Amino acid sequence: MNKIWNGQMMTMTSSPWNLTGEDEEYHDTALEHGWECPADPVQQDIDEAEAPLGHQPIVEKFPRHHAGAPVHHSRTTAFESYKNILQGAENVWAPFESRIDYEVAKWAKLRGSGSTAFSELLAIDGLREALGLSYQNSRELNQVIDQQLPSLYSDPEFSPHLNYAPERHYADADKTILNWWWSTQATWILLAYLPTSKLDHITNKAARRRTATNLFHTCLRHILEPLKVPGEDGVAMASGDGVVRRGHPIVACYSADYPEQLLTTGIKSGECPKSWEVRIFQVNLRDLNAILAALSLIDEDYDLWRRACQECGIKPVFKPFWLDLPYTNIFQSITPDVLHQLYQGIIKYLIEWIKEACSEAEIDARCRRLPPNHNIRLFLKGISHLSRVSGTEHNQICRFLLGIVIGIQLPGNLNNGRLTRAIRGILDFLYLAQYPSHTDQTLVLLDDALTRFHNNKDIFLDLGIHSNFNLPKLHSFRHYVHMIKMYGTTDNYNTEYTERLHIDLTKDAYRATNHKDEYSQMTLWLERREKMLWHDNFVKWRLVGDLASQERSPPDMDYRRAIKMTKHPTVKRVPLDRIVQDYGATFFTAALARYVVGRNQPGLSAVQLEREAAHIILPFDTDKHGHTIPARFDTVLVNEGDGGITGVDVRVVFTLTTQATNLLFPAGPVKPPAHLAYVEWFTPFQQPESHHGLYKISRLMCHGERLASIIDVSDIRRSVHLFPNFGAVVPREWMSSTVLELCPSFFVNSFSDRHAYLTIV
Repeated sequence: MNKIWNGQMMTMTSSPWNLTGEDEEYHDTALEHGWECPADPVQQDIDEAEAPLGHQPIVEKFPRHHAGAPVHHSRTTAFESYKNILQGAENVWAPFESRIDYEVAKWAKLRGSGSTAFSELLAIDGLREALGLSYQNSRELNQVIDQQLPSLYSDPEFSPHLNYAPERHYADADKTILNWWWSTQATWILLAYLPTSKLDHITNKAARRRTATNLFHTCLRHILEPLKVPGEDGVAMASGDGVVRRGHPIVACYSADYPEQLLTTGIKSGECPKSWEVRIFQVNLRDLNAILAALSLIDEDYDLWRRACQECGIKPVFKPFWLDLPYTNIFQSITPDVLHQLYQGIIKYLIEWIKEACSEAEIDARCRRLPPNHNIRLFLKGISHLSRVSGTEHNQICRFLLGIVIGIQLPGNLNNGRLTRAIRGILDFLYLAQYPSHTDQTLVLLDDALTRFHNNKDIFLDLGIHSNFNLPKLHSFRHYVHMIKMYGTTDNYNTEYTERLHIDLTKDAYRATNHKDEYSQMTLWLERREKMLWHDNFVKWRLVGDLASQERSPPDMDYRRAIKMTKHPTVKRVPLDRIVQDYGATFFTAALARYVVGRNQPGLSAVQLEREAAHIILPFDTDKHGHTIPARFDTVLVNEGDGGITGVDVRVVFTLTTQATNLLFPAGPVKPPAHLAYVEWFTPFQQPESHHGLYKISRLMCHGERLASIIDVSDIRRSVHLFPNFGAVVPREWMSSTVLELCPSFFVNSFSDRHAYLTIV
């Protein structure tokens, strides 16, 4: 059976799978109706594995109606309750007097400069009166926000997108291929600022580390204390549409980098914070019951407590915050982290190993000679000199990393194929791990990619770069399949989000303070911003009203793309001789003539088309005025008309004048499209190369000349990036701007973006 594993990090549950009471009946019923845990996945071809992800599934609701059922309906949405609280609600802009009054306030809190600068702006003589503002300075504006804007913590706009019970999804109408999409929701809310004191007054390093650890757990224990009772017994929770359901807020996932994972679980550095052992399709988590029993000895015997913790493989931490939280297994809650484990982990190591294995000068030379593409960042100074590389930069390097090592000469003439297979395995794992939806088959592909890396990683040992691979971040990859099945896809617990929110919620908030007693100022600054954001949603609701409810659709991997053309061309009225000379469109005239004949007389044979094209006269003048155009050409994939795709080099995108169109297509069955492209063809895709799995292409020649055509722009499917076939040593006369002309063959880059990875198999 083919199951889709999708969803977001679960921070609150109204699931039927509680462990005691009447919920046992739910569990029995679930098994009756076939809601059993998934079987181990089986190997499938990649096309078959990804096929169910490209369309919406057939949804079957959970058989028991109790799951996620409402217990009360107030029939008053959050916006309506907000309006009832708001004074002067008959005014759409209340508590502000007018639209200008409101818009200026919103700008000041969400986009404006500091409070002092805003007060000085309003102090300009006549400005406040001219705009009709109800406040004279930042202090008065803050009073309006603090005293007259209520807090709104449930957004009605989210209600149609929330699901409160499990669902069973099928990839076909006959319900023979089963997909699972667990409808759990994720959001990020700032709860508290934790102290970051280095405790320098404690001179003993071991005592300082213990104190810092205990301080961390004490703070989190205090923050999460309110979850204990409602997590155990449940609590009535209202959604934005006014419906009240019984929910159990629990700590389900813990997203953090490796040092914080160790701090949270109490595991020693160098070890896995989740398990003692990981097998391909089996994860053996640490024994929570034994660890809880050891930690409970702190109140009985200090020495016995320390020994018991050591035997369980954890540090003696005084009452960790997760010790008595309901339904929480912290070792299961630790989630994968794409940012730190992949981009800032194994990818970082891999780049360093490649630089050490190959000449840095050769690596940089290849980076400087990659052709440009809008999905590729060109490192024209190379990558060997980079320091303090960010996750974003590692992401950008991953897009061409495989291309710069294909065929490169290794010390001792070692086999380059093993190196490219190892890199391809890690890159496949990286891209598959970030799928927004999964089937059991794609999870098998994920694990197979990791296996390919392990089967070829000894190349780094043979090169003398590494002595072992006892890397916690590499070990963590064996958890990905299990955790995706448990908590959904990795985009829901990637620390990239919290790293970004650190800027919004901490750095920006700190800059808005006077740096004295900053925490209270930061929280107040954030509260005012959030109130303005909520109020902005409320104002939009007042202006537009309730939107028509839309059917909730699970995400899929059908990346819809559309061609967008600029409103105005770069150059107008370009003569033919300049098209040939400046754009390298050598056979433009002949290609356009063939296109005209093909549109006007469809059905001609190739010989007849060539004969008729020889008599076409193109009605263009040869005015020599115009601008100098830099020679920048793009490679794209085009639809061949038979369902296949192939690569072309786009030299010119153009539009015929109305006069030329009328002369060339006087009575054709269909007028030509507005935008046309002159392209030069590459050879069709054959079988991918064995070591790196990329398609090899070259220029398509006819009688010693490049084969060129005019095509409709609508036939272009997407941009595509090409890796030059550099060989053992890159020719130094090649440049980034000329490599498409000078290089005889290329490899099609399937890693330029996620859509390319799905499209170019």
